[in-house]
Amino acid sequence: MVPTPLNCLLFADDVAVFGTKEEVQGMLDLAAEHSFSLGYRWNPKKCAVLNAPSPTSSSSRGFSFTLYGEAIPTVQQFTYLGMEFNQKGLYGPGILEKRSGAALSTVNLLTSSGMNRNGFSLLFCSRLYTCFIRPKFEYGLAISKLSAPDFKALEDLQNKVVSTFLGSRHTNVAKHITCLPMMRFRYDSLVTRFVYRATYLPEDSLVLLLRDTLRQSRMVDLLQKNPLYLSLPNPLPETPLLLRKHFQQYYQDQRDSIREGFARSGKQVLLRACRPSTSKPDPILYLPMNNYARSRLVRWRLGRFTSMARVECPCQDFGAMISRSHFLHCRAIDPDLFLSLPAAPPGVNQLDFALNQLPTKASIHPPAFWSDLLAILWYIDTLCHPSKTIPPDPSPGDSWFSYPLAELA
Repeated sequence: MVPTPLNCLLFADDVAVFGTKEEVQGMLDLAAEHSFSLGYRWNPKKCAVLNAPSPTSSSSRGFSFTLYGEAIPTVQQFTYLGMEFNQKGLYGPGILEKRSGAALSTVNLLTSSGMNRNGFSLLFCSRLYTCFIRPKFEYGLAISKLSAPDFKALEDLQNKVVSTFLGSRHTNVAKHITCLPMMRFRYDSLVTRFVYRATYLPEDSLVLLLRDTLRQSRMVDLLQKNPLYLSLPNPLPETPLLLRKHFQQYYQDQRDSIREGFARSGKQVLLRACRPSTSKPDPILYLPMNNYARSRLVRWRLGRFTSMARVECPCQDFGAMISRSHFLHCRAIDPDLFLSLPAAPPGVNQLDFALNQLPTKASIHPPAFWSDLLAILWYIDTLCHPSKTIPPDPSPGDSWFSYPLAELA
């Protein structure tokens, strides 16, 4: 059975026609006649021609496509249904070129509304980003072909947005503890979902008709070769939940492999100190505590207490410089506070290990070392800001201890 050729795409008043020179001009004439019969008018100035015949060829010399007798301009790139097209078809890099400005405009609006380091919490800011900003530059990724520089540009754009509400250019740890995946994985997951859903469409759907009609199908030649799609089990997951679990495990395996490489090279110390999970936010972002305590825990995770230029610690240990390891035996911090913390394995910072032992649910009783952990972070905050008066919390951890607990219900 020979598939029926398609010569036009109609989406409300967004129309695309394609064919030979004679066929396209004939369809333009039909469009004009249709508008006369129903009393409306197309706007030739909003129309454009891609892949027009060369004006230097003998068969096309002096020819131009017209609508209502008005010439339609020939362009190298055009937007149709929000997607960029050029002479070769769908133009993936045009997504970033077209939408980065709109995404950053939304960032500026939300920043002025509280999406910044002095406003909403880090977790809430990250959720605002995933709901209102990231979709702006993800539109169309599922059917686009991107190169390595395109993926880098997408990741740079995500980092730029995250840095606006983080208040720092160093975003790796913040993205990890808030479960913001790399844009390459987002692309893979969007492509895989698109191809997965297409397998369950009826045979007369537009996507499948195009696939069977065109000599080269993007779905067959490119999208179905995506590594995430190829990793799907056979038979395919039957429910969205099973598909999401496969995605989570796939990304977790990727990040675990990268963490192993960091461990061998000794790089990304702060990232390796975090919990390895890529699908659950760090509990310090949502467990019950006051804003000051949460700020200190987040700053410890992000390395802000030790990211300053080499500074001598104001404790009595002459010549000791502020560092993550120094705080574990600093004379200005009550050593008895560390006795309640769980013993860390060799090579693991005791404070990082204690943070990784926190339960993931507020309804679970806080660990016995919770108050001492917050007290240690208060000491660290005062040592890193000796010129400021930072009042101590009279009852550190009380917010969680007074929280309705499942064990006591």
